[in-house]
Amino acid sequence: MRLPAHAPAEARHTRPAPQRPGGRRAALLAGPLLGLGLLAGTASAADRLGGYRVDPAQISVSGISSGAFMANQLHVAHSATFTGAGLVAGGLYGCAVLAAGPDGVQPLASLATGPCMSAPALLQPAATYAGRIRDFAARGWIDPVEGLGRSRLYAFTGKSDRVVNPETVRRAVAVYGLLGLPTVATSFSDAALDAGHSWVTQAFGVACPDNRDPYINDCGYDQAGTVLQTIYGPLQPRAAQAAGALVAFDQTEFAPGGQPAPHGLWDTGYLYVPQACQGDGAAPCRLHVVLHGCKQSAQALGDVFYRNIGVNEWAEANRILVLYPQARTVAASDFPVPRPDALFNINPEGCWNWWGYAYDSRYLFKDGVQVNAIWRMVQRVAGRPD
Repeated sequence: MRLPAHAPAEARHTRPAPQRPGGRRAALLAGPLLGLGLLAGTASAADRLGGYRVDPAQISVSGISSGAFMANQLHVAHSATFTGAGLVAGGLYGCAVLAAGPDGVQPLASLATGPCMSAPALLQPAATYAGRIRDFAARGWIDPVEGLGRSRLYAFTGKSDRVVNPETVRRAVAVYGLLGLPTVATSFSDAALDAGHSWVTQAFGVACPDNRDPYINDCGYDQAGTVLQTIYGPLQPRAAQAAGALVAFDQTEFAPGGQPAPHGLWDTGYLYVPQACQGDGAAPCRLHVVLHGCKQSAQALGDVFYRNIGVNEWAEANRILVLYPQARTVAASDFPVPRPDALFNINPEGCWNWWGYAYDSRYLFKDGVQVNAIWRMVQRVAGRPD
């Protein structure tokens, strides 16, 4: 899969991303596809992810771009657990699937770069995607679809998005409707804001209509608060600062064979823990998973994404743990056994897997490598066996 080499980041208030081996410029290919600071209690090294008291009825997920597609995949696969989802500038379940067989799906990269991103006239009708979801549920690969009808949905597409066509997001919303999610349970900002391809903030990032690094845009719009209040209902006003603890945790244990690189997982993930959720005597908290987009992982941006998108301030004031799993780039050299089709399975921009890279024909389902890894992280944080 070939992804675009975009312009360098010029976000206001950001600091230069640290240079890391295999970082954002090391493996970019030309083509059409696509932190928290020093908070109190910041971990100095990646520790084993721990458990907290979590209300099992208040676990949710959101994401931007490839993270929106992954948020959609997690929500559909585990709809009995996730009470809601936020899809920002992406997210249409199975958009890159050519066909499904008895062992999984046959994805096609050209579907991802074509219909899913830039040629919406070639998308399948919403009923086709909804039918696939029902079929996968009948096979037991994902949760029963009834759970989707009991959840809540936030969706967003910007008027100036030049990376993922707005129709893809509209189609995703329509699929949810066909699967029983009432319109009243959906908040959809359908190109009402002149935003480029980005997570949108009140006062951080590049100009609102831009489509460039770091894909965080200053639009005077509190997307973090709108996502969380769509899912959870009215919340206390956001805190002036995120005064909780940032825990850096080891993601390698969640990767097959303890080898994250061939599967698009970074070594380290992050968990924001509000002050009110710390300590053995803390009352149960909510849990929200946030998934970055392509070129937004810690490998690429350091702490810029999870420090500045505004979620942690809302989390601090409302007892919400925030899990930030991290993806990474995948090069042909990362695969342990050389294969002639390796270049069709790479991930040059650190995207989440929504088109079947790294030889994962089960990427949409509960046993998909990344879906399963993030699910196990959720289970661990929620204090459940994983």
